[in-house]
Order: sequence, then structure tokens, then C-alpha cells
Amino acid sequence: MPRINAEYHRDAKRKIITATLDIARESGWSTVTLEAVARRVGVTKAALYTYFENSSSLTEEATFELIRKLWGRILADTEKENVGIRESIEHIAEILYSRGDPIAPLFLQALSAIIRDKQFREQVYRQYDEVLLALSRKLLERQRSGEISTMIDVYGAIRAINGLTLGLAFIYILSEEDPQEARVIWIDSVECILQLKPYQDSD
Repeated sequence: MPRINAEYHRDAKRKIITATLDIARESGWSTVTLEAVARRVGVTKAALYTYFENSSSLTEEATFELIRKLWGRILADTEKENVGIRESIEHIAEILYSRGDPIAPLFLQALSAIIRDKQFREQVYRQYDEVLLALSRKLLERQRSGEISTMIDVYGAIRAINGLTLGLAFIYILSEEDPQEARVIWIDSVECILQLKPYQDSD
């Protein structure tokens, strides 16, 4: 019985977090309230307190889930075998700036909550640093295989790409334009940062 209860608790919590992220995607983090989440899940507001102390703790866990999904999908893409660096860049751009589910702008909106809470910020930064190191290792493998120039500072390039990603997401939020434009700019800029040769010169 305890195990069943634990599984039920995890499943219910997962549904609440999913509903929270759905609301944030549809209308922004500012609209995420316990009342709105309760309506989406089909429970009372009081029932949510069984799983979360308050709306801030719910938002934090939802943000962590968003980060895990975002970075997990990016890392998984970099681990695919027999995928060239250009193709990998295009796949990651699709993850970040997909028309149907643009994750980067949603993540950027969550940053305001991250910045305000010191403990939350430190937890996110630890995850962020681990992902940067993992991506740097993947990029080093590309460098050793000859896909990237040995003149490139891999860790610096990863940080520059991260700044580019957040900057474009910020512009996209302000302009409310089609994320497809941000996707194209991101791909071109990443190829410049990594000093990839134009297609016609790559033979």
C-alpha cells in the first residue's frame, strides 16, 4: 500500500507540473496561479497544497522540469551517432524555437523567478554548469574528429551560444514574431561562432 500511495503521489505531482507548464506555454508564467492549475487538473485549490507548499514552490518545480526537459533533449540530440554537426545544430534549433513549442522563450520568462530567489538560482546554476560541461565535452569530440577548428575555445563557444540563445529568446518575447526567424538567425550565428565553413567550401 505505501508503494502504491507513493506512485500515486508522484503521478499526481507530475500531472500538476504538466498542467503548470501548459498554462505557462499558452499564456505566460504570470497567469500561472494555484486556481488556474487546479481548474486545469480538475481538483480543488486545497488539494494542491498536498503536493506543494505554495504557488512559488510549484513554479520552482515546474521550472526545474522545464530545464530538465530542455537540456535533456539537447544533450540527447548531441549523443546521436552518425549525425553531422550542421544537422545537430539544426535539430537543436528546432527544439529551442519550434513554432508549436518554443522552449527558449518559456525558459527565459522563468528566469525572473530564478534571479529573485538565491537558493533557487544556485540550484539552477549547478544544473546549468553541469550541462555546459557536458556540451563542451561533446563539442571537444567534434573538434577532435575535425568537424570544428582546433583554434576554437570550446567552452567559450558554448557560453557564447548560450548567450545568443537567451538573447534571441528575449527579442522573440518582445516582438512576438514568428520563432522561425529566430531559428534561422540562431543557426547562422552558431555556425559563425564555431567558424564552420560554408556548405560550398566543405568538400
